[in-house]
Amino acid sequence: MSTPTPKPHSVKRTNLQAFQNELVSRMMAPAAMEGVVSQLGFAAGEGRWLCRLQQTEEVLVSPPITPVPLTQPWFLGLTNVRGNLYSVIDFSLFLGKAPALPGADTRLVLLSRSTGATNAALLVQRVYGLRSVKGFAPTGQGAQDKAWNVQNWMDAEGHAWHEVDLGKLAQDAEFQHIGR
Repeated sequence: MSTPTPKPHSVKRTNLQAFQNELVSRMMAPAAMEGVVSQLGFAAGEGRWLCRLQQTEEVLVSPPITPVPLTQPWFLGLTNVRGNLYSVIDFSLFLGKAPALPGADTRLVLLSRSTGATNAALLVQRVYGLRSVKGFAPTGQGAQDKAWNVQNWMDAEGHAWHEVDLGKLAQDAEFQHIGR
């Protein structure tokens, strides 16, 4: 007797975003029990940055970016991610530093809609992966820090980290003003 093949409608299909959300939830569950918040670490503007994982949708290799005329230098243009157009901001240039040079480590960090941003992405120089600030020492905020730079940290190896609230960044007047 042969095994019946499943019919196409009986095969469960998983939406990529639903899968990622489930994966994030599963990854965050042990951390939540310990009182630790997982954050995504990345490099931009000669610094190390952290953002809450829940404020991101996805991290991916940058697809081609189409420039948009008469915009700020840090607004690189638009890119197509699975049929959706995303605005791409070079976070290093936005910080007033050297641009993120395209390379093997360069990534796009897609901002979650929960931040208030609609289809926005940060181009970063490198992604360090998940980090926990459990072993980090808070160093406070400097006078030059923006409202979206909510905390600065020092890790055990002596690296300085800047925590960015992507929701506050997305609502920042400078960040929203892309025209020249």
